Amino acid sequence: MLVVDASAFASWAFPDEGSDRVTQALIRIMTEEESATSAAIFPLEALHAAGRALMRGRFTPAVHQHVLRLLSRFPVALAPMRLSPLEFWTWAESLQLSAYDASYLKLAVDLKAPLVTMDRALHRACLQLDHPVITDLA
Repeated sequence: MLVVDASAFASWAFPDEGSDRVTQALIRIMTEEESATSAAIFPLEALHAAGRALMRGRFTPAVHQHVLRLLSRFPVALAPMRLSPLEFWTWAESLQLSAYDASYLKLAVDLKAPLVTMDRALHRACLQLDHPVITDLA
């Protein structure tokens, strides 16, 4: 079981990005060799990133459609937040994470599953908590 965030999906699906360890992890998920879960916000964040790439001219409409098809076929279970907003905010703030980013890490911690990310703040927080992370960030 892996927990995937939107930055990991983008680094794999966006044609001008890429990373070895993250790509390998997401291919294992896509081929169902590995199961995956994510925070409930995952598809919205991935859609937002793809839409911004299209608006900025980074994607052609055809590439944008390809990324949306990958997202539609990506076999990931979505998990709701199971803390009160106050408890969650306190936890996120203690790690200097946005609520969005903290949702991925909290899920990974609760499931005792590695977090797959290309987000520097999440990588730093994983190291701070001594939580397993799959990333290509140094």
